[in-house]
Amino acid sequence: MIPTQTSYFGVPGTLLFALLLSAAIAFFTYTISRRWQLMTQGGGPDPRWDRIPERIWSAVELGILQRRMFRDLYAGIYHMLIFSGFVILGVRTASLVFEGLFPGAALPFLSSGFWEAYLLVKDVVLVSTLVGVVLALGRRHLFKKLRLDPSFDADFILLLIGVLMVTDLLAGGARDNLAPQLASGWEPVTAAVARLLHGTRALSLTTLYFASWWIHLVTILAFGNYLPFAKHFHIITAMPNLFFRNLVPGKLSTFDIEKAAESEKFGVAEVEEFTWKQKLDMFTCTECGRCREVCPTHLTGKTLTPKGFMSDLRSALYAGADATIDAQTGRGNGTVAERLPLIGGWIDEETIWACTTCRYCENACPVGISFVDKIVDLRRHLVLAKSEFPREAQTSFNGMERQGNPWNLPSADRGAWTSELPFPVLTMAEANTADVEVLFWVGCAGSYEEKGKRVSRSLAQLLQQAGIRFAILGREETCNGDPARRLGNEYLFQTLAQQNVETLNRYGVKKVVTNCPHCFNTLRNEYGDFGGDYQVLHGTELVAELIAEGRIRLEHSEPKSITFHDPCYLGRHNEVYDAPRDVLRAIPGLEVRELPRSRENGLCCGAGGGRMWLDEKVGARINQTRFAEIEEAGADAVAVACPFCMVMLGNARTEMNGKTEAFDVLELAAQALPAHPGQRMSGPAA
Repeated sequence: MIPTQTSYFGVPGTLLFALLLSAAIAFFTYTISRRWQLMTQGGGPDPRWDRIPERIWSAVELGILQRRMFRDLYAGIYHMLIFSGFVILGVRTASLVFEGLFPGAALPFLSSGFWEAYLLVKDVVLVSTLVGVVLALGRRHLFKKLRLDPSFDADFILLLIGVLMVTDLLAGGARDNLAPQLASGWEPVTAAVARLLHGTRALSLTTLYFASWWIHLVTILAFGNYLPFAKHFHIITAMPNLFFRNLVPGKLSTFDIEKAAESEKFGVAEVEEFTWKQKLDMFTCTECGRCREVCPTHLTGKTLTPKGFMSDLRSALYAGADATIDAQTGRGNGTVAERLPLIGGWIDEETIWACTTCRYCENACPVGISFVDKIVDLRRHLVLAKSEFPREAQTSFNGMERQGNPWNLPSADRGAWTSELPFPVLTMAEANTADVEVLFWVGCAGSYEEKGKRVSRSLAQLLQQAGIRFAILGREETCNGDPARRLGNEYLFQTLAQQNVETLNRYGVKKVVTNCPHCFNTLRNEYGDFGGDYQVLHGTELVAELIAEGRIRLEHSEPKSITFHDPCYLGRHNEVYDAPRDVLRAIPGLEVRELPRSRENGLCCGAGGGRMWLDEKVGARINQTRFAEIEEAGADAVAVACPFCMVMLGNARTEMNGKTEAFDVLELAAQALPAHPGQRMSGPAA
């Protein structure tokens, strides 16, 4: 007769198991409590309990269904196999623990019908999880991707998972031979193992059964306690991190400038000053490298790689963690020993300024980690607390502060672009505001940059053609502040934001259209913190609606092939992908082709995050890297929907003596208006 697991040593066996279980739970509880304190101590408030249904769906879609994992089909398959093993075998683990504490008993809620069905699923999952482990090891050692670095942690965890599957099967096979009357017809794989063990002596089977059971349970206890010390801590933290992820990707946090000035603390200088959610990100990083293989700074040979950045932050957080916790909770002597500084020590300043804030890394991350917020917090400290930032940024700061635009051009010229239109454009001050359907927020590029002005006139023509009553702010419009905020000058951003919100609210503005994705993102997602609640549309969204309604008719175009470059702040920041393409497809004669990297996978032009105003001194130029991809597509032209992208790709074309010319989507649409006398796509750029 088969002994119950702990009865191999009788009552001492049960006591030994209870002691091990208690010690493991106690140690795990202590470790998690220290991690909790490390996560929650320091940092400002970061409430995340809004929009609960969306948060639940995030956890289901990205955590349970693992949608992003399947962008790499091989990895998606083995991750799902291993994940399903963890979920389904949880009941099996609970039953074994219960049996160890109460020999011969079974979990009371396991009815016979449920249990038989579960045994069948469990048996299949034991094998599928083992297959997942083999596939994962194959990816790390045989079919390795460049994004994966050698990792003892990964191999060790996979080994432990494999041990769990094998010991469960061996214990079941030994049990069926020792007590055939207890064998279940619902465990086909276990039955196959039993047949392999048939003929083995009873003593050997008993020893095998006993050893497998104990190894299995001890491995589970060791596995659980090892996780908080390894990168596989994400097994515990991934679902909470996905639930609490940023639901408005394009929005950065707003803090009270006056309170920050009183405390003389701006941004983040030390790692413990990050918020609890930012530290949860650090705990959750799996070091899978998906962020690194898509990051434009890494692809062009710069010092920033998102994976390395997050790994360094976590190392900084763990360095001296116990002393930090004791000091923060009053259990120590109140001081922390001198340690390596975060900025200039763990994180190089060149790394901090390299980021284009394109969010490609965040879109690639399967566990909901954000990187941009941490980069900007470090920039805020450098700019506001230390006045240390790239010299070129000072020019744009001065321009935004004095003239309301980063080009430092006269604010009086902001509305000069309208002079070349065949119809008048009223300002809000001149118009009857009750008659204005939509405010056209022109933006700095649309007001001053030559190609940008061409696009502003195109959008104005399209609105005029549709009979939309619109107006502009003219001299009352000033920079939305996006470059200032992304470069870390939060004080300047908030000054500009408050000024603009006051102007918009004074005129009772409700609906805004703009062609600049950076203006679009800021007005739509960030001005709410300053009392600005508006319906904000990108120009391509509004024009696509008007075309669908039949209010804009497009008919003139020369047959051309064209690709579309997705702006980061329109696409990944705000998930506007279809509207620009809908406008292009509505233009007769255009053949729209997709680039290899498009939509959420589109490569940045290099201008975001204030990089438009900074020199690119390290590695290859991002705009040239993107333009080379566009050239390889072999289309006649490339369409854009962002003035920054237009400038960057135009510069790359000139620098590389390229052939593919860039046109804005709205410019092409305006050219296709009936009896439009302007420049055609084949003509020279303005």
